[in-house]
Amino acid sequence: MGKYDKALDDWGIERRIRKTFDELERRLGSKYFSEFERVQTKVKEYGSFMFPLYKILFLDIACEDWLSLVDFHKGFSRDHSVHQPLTAYIVCKLLGGGDIAESFQIQDASLLDKALDVIIDGQGTKYLRDRLAFYDSSSKLLSGDRNAWKAVFYQTAIITAMYHDLGYPWQFIDRMHDFLKDDILLCGRLPKGSSAIHSYITAHNEELMFRPFYNYGESGASTDDIKEDLFEHILHNSHGLPGALAYHAYNNEYCSKTPTDSFGLIKFCQEWSCLAILMHDMQKAHATKDSSFPRLDFNTDPLSYIIALADTLEDFNRPSASIDKTETGCEIKYTFPSLSVELRCMYSRTYLRIRR
Repeated sequence: MGKYDKALDDWGIERRIRKTFDELERRLGSKYFSEFERVQTKVKEYGSFMFPLYKILFLDIACEDWLSLVDFHKGFSRDHSVHQPLTAYIVCKLLGGGDIAESFQIQDASLLDKALDVIIDGQGTKYLRDRLAFYDSSSKLLSGDRNAWKAVFYQTAIITAMYHDLGYPWQFIDRMHDFLKDDILLCGRLPKGSSAIHSYITAHNEELMFRPFYNYGESGASTDDIKEDLFEHILHNSHGLPGALAYHAYNNEYCSKTPTDSFGLIKFCQEWSCLAILMHDMQKAHATKDSSFPRLDFNTDPLSYIIALADTLEDFNRPSASIDKTETGCEIKYTFPSLSVELRCMYSRTYLRIRR
């Protein structure tokens, strides 16, 4: 048993998780709760292998997700606890469960095949191969091993989709208590102000999640070109960047205490996930602050593109809450407006229908 496994046991995490389930059952209603319990039990089991400290995050993520769902400070909010594993389910369907023949077909090739072409040989994805070489210069992936890349890309895509909305609790806290911005985020304080932002960027700027801030290094741009005001704006106005930082911080803390033989590849995949978690929620960066911030481009960032596509498609079994006044108090109703989603390719006349 590793240090963190024992610590989690000592803190009675499993007992606290059970209490969280019990409290949410009282608030969600039988239909919603049965779906929540089913998927979150699987996510927790999956996380024990792929993201062990999810157990700690789950306690507050599940609670804040429900609070956000019934909160009136924001006009409309939807579930994320069920949404994230269902997004992973859509990624699985889009990529054929890692089988090229079963992946969604676009013209003369599958989506998975096209992603592998871009990752292995694309000029726009050289930054990925360079970062992998930084961690493991002898990796067989760097010689273009297609089967190895297929396994790594597929697993990274599933992991990313499963945890892509981790940043919502911090965004919710920002919305509720703006004055707490200086004191709450991740394992430490949320950087604010030029000096703090500059120090944070300097410490982490080589990591993959920072690449979009200088256009992935294209056209001679470097880490010196990261705009600090843009970084601070996105940190406070998206759940993508807080989510990426959370995933990075907790994984780093765990991995530093439990090194493995494949440490370099694991670090690379975690950074790749952070990049996609960041990029799936950049609408405000485009609309309100800096139109030069790169938009999603399959040929430059195929993982982020697929995660964002799946996130957009996953609109079924995702309830919203409405509160109605009654004679004796109020009643919360959960509605599920969408039951399935269909994706069609106009060029190849292929389609994919996904439902639960």
